[in-house]
Amino acid sequence: MLLSAVATATPARIASLNLCTDSLLFELLDDRRIASVTALSRDANLSYFHARAAHLSVNHGAVEEILALSPELVVTSDNTTALANHLLTRLGIAVLSLPAANRVADYRANLRRLAAVLGVQTRAEQLLAQLDSAMGAPSPQPRLRTVVYQPNGYTPGPDSLMHEMLEHAGLGNLASELGLPKGGYLSLEALLLSNPALIVFSARQATRPSLAETQLDQPALRHLFSRRASPTRRVAIAENLWTCAGSFNHEAITQLREARF
Repeated sequence: MLLSAVATATPARIASLNLCTDSLLFELLDDRRIASVTALSRDANLSYFHARAAHLSVNHGAVEEILALSPELVVTSDNTTALANHLLTRLGIAVLSLPAANRVADYRANLRRLAAVLGVQTRAEQLLAQLDSAMGAPSPQPRLRTVVYQPNGYTPGPDSLMHEMLEHAGLGNLASELGLPKGGYLSLEALLLSNPALIVFSARQATRPSLAETQLDQPALRHLFSRRASPTRRVAIAENLWTCAGSFNHEAITQLREARF
């Protein structure tokens, strides 16, 4: 919900309560107008803008943290705690809640809506023009049979940002064929039996790999890629290029296109 107070004046200091709305602020504003972003924005695995976030105030979603900063606007997502949004509104702080962006079209709408509130519409259109130029149209059929294999064996379905990026790169997401039309967890056995031409992994920075990531280093997978005549290739894409929708998604698409050959 957008309070009427925001419509009458351009807010000078803005805070964010969601990793992906953090990203929108970083794209649209210089750091001087950003009052606070989430602590997750400092995570190099999740946030494309982690270096900038290291120099800013961060929050953990607590209303008390936001009140202490006195922002003129708090930007968040519909999937953020509704109680925090309600309390901030009751305390007189304007809150703009944006829908989750699972596709590039969602990102476009959110970026333009937020830019209009912040008075930076020109910046938004520049970002979108750059993204259109870099992405191009989805590559035509036939698409290379591809499985995205994340920690815990999760693979995204057709209604996801990664699925759309695969389409633009000329890759076909096998999630629906594997019985996961909405995405879900794929066993190692099902992955190997699907015989994909390409497996996409998350490239993560970690000195201590988590239990969720150990499945990505199974002996069966290592053997698959070590075979000289193996028909399956692999590519690791930095997770922060596709955790959230943004103009930087084209970097992941470029890497996926290069993996076709």
